[in-house]
Amino acid sequence: MSSDSTAFLAVAGRLGHQIADSATWFNGRCNWVGALSREESGMSGHPAIAALGPDLYGGTSGVALFLAESGARLDDERLRATALGAIRLALDEAGAIDADVRDGLYAGPIGIAYAATRVAALVGAEDVLAGARELLAAWRRDGTRSGLSDVMSGCSGAVVGLVVLSELVDAPWIVDTAARLGDELIARADAGRHGWSWTGPGRRSMHNLCGYAHGAAGIGHALAELYGVTGDARYREAATRAFEYERSWLDSTAGTWPDLRGVARRARRDAPVPAADSWCNGAPGIALSRMRAAELLESAEVRRDADLALAACERHVAELLVVAPDDFSLCHGAAGAADVLLHGAAHPADLRGCLAARVGRWGIELHRGPGAPGFPCGVPVGETPGLLLGFGGIGMFYLRLSDRRVPSPLLIRRRGA
Repeated sequence: MSSDSTAFLAVAGRLGHQIADSATWFNGRCNWVGALSREESGMSGHPAIAALGPDLYGGTSGVALFLAESGARLDDERLRATALGAIRLALDEAGAIDADVRDGLYAGPIGIAYAATRVAALVGAEDVLAGARELLAAWRRDGTRSGLSDVMSGCSGAVVGLVVLSELVDAPWIVDTAARLGDELIARADAGRHGWSWTGPGRRSMHNLCGYAHGAAGIGHALAELYGVTGDARYREAATRAFEYERSWLDSTAGTWPDLRGVARRARRDAPVPAADSWCNGAPGIALSRMRAAELLESAEVRRDADLALAACERHVAELLVVAPDDFSLCHGAAGAADVLLHGAAHPADLRGCLAARVGRWGIELHRGPGAPGFPCGVPVGETPGLLLGFGGIGMFYLRLSDRRVPSPLLIRRRGA
């Protein structure tokens, strides 16, 4: 192992133990208190903290996923034990998730089931795997589908998760259910001359979104995965149309896509709208969706989209290395953009791999030295152990810098394809 890889793994271990040290235990389960996101805190800017929920994005299942991955690579029994305490609590509390987001990969039970199967595989806990199966069965029995279509909280998130779980859990109904959700996504699409996009409840007056977590990139990825597992050309066509919609918004001069949150439909396409540099709404998530879809759809046009999005990520990361940003998270911070470059690197020594490693070294220098502040999380005030906004995700980035075989939580995908 190189000196860089050793240093990166050590950072992941320190973050894992920092999280384990702050856990609160009861009856074999554990949880944490963390700062709330801007959306959860109502954008007040005041410190707001709460116990973590069970979800993958910011809750105990996401923390468990990081702890299990780091425990396996460090052969650390304490990290593995804390991962089990966290995932067992997530499985216990999954039934309390709001019905509006229950199909989402990052907000709902499907993401918790994914994390549980991964933790069970890494730690060897049969009760956790059984709990994941029970959770999936309960989700199926409920039968109520979310009105949302995005990956974060809606039906396309369930599609992504179910396709992946079809490799991990022996349940023949999983792919059929994912296909029915894919049909629902096709039925919901706004089909226009610029391609297909999806409107969320209460957003009829707004432009439909680009981006991975909430927009057409994530839905296109879900449909491409469904095509990959079923071979049904309808899903290939639908994925292609989703990417066409986003391509219609591409600023060919700047090589970026607009952040359309809050942009009214009456706004012209040439209206000045800022671009996002985040995984959730900007080029990093779009790059991931296109890299994967280019494999599944065998599309040169989608591959060109991926190259443009990766180039935007390269520019963003190069800019980050000049300043000290106040966010190192996976969702919309430095670790997320760098992780995407790591994903897109042909090998660790190419330009993208080197940029990702520079972010890792730079983060250690700025945030882990004696007397230096800790890594800044993606919350307005304070810190959280969560996966996408906090230390769990930052630790996962350092794990992936040390070993690219660690799966990224930013693009959950089938491993055998």
